[in-house]
Amino acid sequence: MRKEIVYTDKAPAPGGTYSQAVKTGNMVYVAGTCPFELGTGNVLYPDDIVRQTRLVLQYMARILEAAGTSLEHVVKVTSFLRNLGDFKAYDQVYAETFAHEPPARSTVEIGQFPPGMTVEIECVAMLPSSRETAGQ
Repeated sequence: MRKEIVYTDKAPAPGGTYSQAVKTGNMVYVAGTCPFELGTGNVLYPDDIVRQTRLVLQYMARILEAAGTSLEHVVKVTSFLRNLGDFKAYDQVYAETFAHEPPARSTVEIGQFPPGMTVEIECVAMLPSSRETAGQ
């Protein structure tokens, strides 16, 4: 199996030595995605867990689209929260995105993020089968 690096300018560019996502076999591994403004890297919506979660999930959807899949095919999510006290608000936004057959998930409190940042999310998704793509 070979690996393919996935990149889109519709989500924050990597700020270090990593890729937005990597495809291998029928899987896509999306790196931790943050609520950064495109082009500047500034944290958007400082300290607003609801707006940041919504934005990060939108960025993840764009990365998955660039990889040839979608949020519908996500099988595992790992979420990093600055404060687990924000879990309820975060989970409500998350539930809007993954209302039907939600993926497996782990949520971890980080405690220290760049100033104003409340959430970072990574995921693993499957690529749609040829049968699914033919039906679209």
